[in-house]
Amino acid sequence: MRPRLLVVDDEARQMEALCRTLAPEGYDVTGFSVPQDALVALHAEPFDVLLTDLMMPGMDGLALLTAALQIDPDLVGVMMTGQGTVSSAVDAMKIGALDYILKPFNLSAIRPVLARAVDVRRLRLDNIRLREAVNLYEMSNAIARSLDSDAVLARVADAALEQSRADSVGVYVAGARGADLRLVASRGDAGASPAVLSKDDTFASSDHAAAPSVWRHPIAMMVDGRRVGAILCAVSAPRRPMTAGQIKGLSLLAGTAATALEASMLLEHLRRTNDDLRKFAWAASHDLQEPLRDVVLHTQLLARRQTALDADSGALASAAAAAARRMSRLVQELRTFVEAGQIVPEGVASADGNAALERALADLRDSIADTDAGIGRVDLPIVRMREADLAEVFRRLLDNAIKFRRPGSAPRIEVGAARVNGHWILSVADDGIGIAPDDQAQIFELFQRLHRREEYDGVGMGLPVCRRLVEAYGGRVWVESRAGEGARFFVSVPATSE
Repeated sequence: MRPRLLVVDDEARQMEALCRTLAPEGYDVTGFSVPQDALVALHAEPFDVLLTDLMMPGMDGLALLTAALQIDPDLVGVMMTGQGTVSSAVDAMKIGALDYILKPFNLSAIRPVLARAVDVRRLRLDNIRLREAVNLYEMSNAIARSLDSDAVLARVADAALEQSRADSVGVYVAGARGADLRLVASRGDAGASPAVLSKDDTFASSDHAAAPSVWRHPIAMMVDGRRVGAILCAVSAPRRPMTAGQIKGLSLLAGTAATALEASMLLEHLRRTNDDLRKFAWAASHDLQEPLRDVVLHTQLLARRQTALDADSGALASAAAAAARRMSRLVQELRTFVEAGQIVPEGVASADGNAALERALADLRDSIADTDAGIGRVDLPIVRMREADLAEVFRRLLDNAIKFRRPGSAPRIEVGAARVNGHWILSVADDGIGIAPDDQAQIFELFQRLHRREEYDGVGMGLPVCRRLVEAYGGRVWVESRAGEGARFFVSVPATSE
């Protein structure tokens, strides 16, 4: 594409002669003898170099250059001046002119000045595109990583204002019905962005040719063909419309923003749902515990009155009391499971693995003594997890290792640790009855039991609670085992920064 020159000289014959001279040199030249007409042309379309006479009536070269740079800050200005006004040309360079050319003109002197001006213009545009690309890439990454919708919207507004160079930018999201869009973030001129946009208002085409100095440009934010919002850029001062490159950049930004906004809103909905679930579980467990305690109490009192009951009635009373106790335990475990999945706050305290294991062993001292369990251990690390939560994981894994021991033999358990890629892999291994490979996935699901209650007591919540606790810290739990060959449970949790 040929470089575009805008030539301005109040002497029309000299301006026309200069245009005829420069056109064969490989330039697309447009000339004006009235500075105001040149500014109108600059509003409507881009030029690379402004070549203007310094001394002109009404609006001199300094004023013209100042006005032109307000329209296009990256325009390159070159002054044409006589020998007696060189000092004024130097003043023009101070406000943004690149160079000056002395009259009368010598083509051999003009060529290198214009060539350098065109090179400077290209470098400026290349730097702008590179800077915009880098900024857009960094901003898109920041937006994509954000999990907060307010942060996403604020960053989108900042990036859109920088990319478009508009006077005002508004970011809009779809309302509950999806028809109208409401303003949620704005930058630039205060109050310039309307509070609500209808579908027609938002995407009406802008007639830049009819009013090139005042325009607004909407960019849709789409996810899977659905419009979730829009970015509206507008100017109220003389400015050319956005370039194709700016519009493309904004479209990429809008696409990234739409996806991030959808993800953040889904996450916030999930947080609210989890919070509602936690509140429900707490209320349900609280409200259920009281009648269950009454059932247990009265059935136990009834079962103790053996002399007043026949054998069948006594057995029924004992069974009812046992069922009520299991129900009470199930409710408690369900509440524990829900609370275990709450999001862990940033900067959570570190846990000493040795201290957490000691707490778990203290809770299980009776079971360990009754089964004569042998427990070997290594020195355990410090991990990013609350000590109470890590102790609960150890307690449940050790309890299972003791419970599912080989009939007639004392359980042997080993607690180990190894560091792998920024995580500590804690392990609890036993020599018990083991788990068939086909059953290993389901044991981490709610209420899943592999054995009858008469064989092994429990409600099927121990391992699901472990999984939920560990996953809340960005870790995971798994098992390696075969039926009859014992089991080794692994817990991966983040290591602390050293």
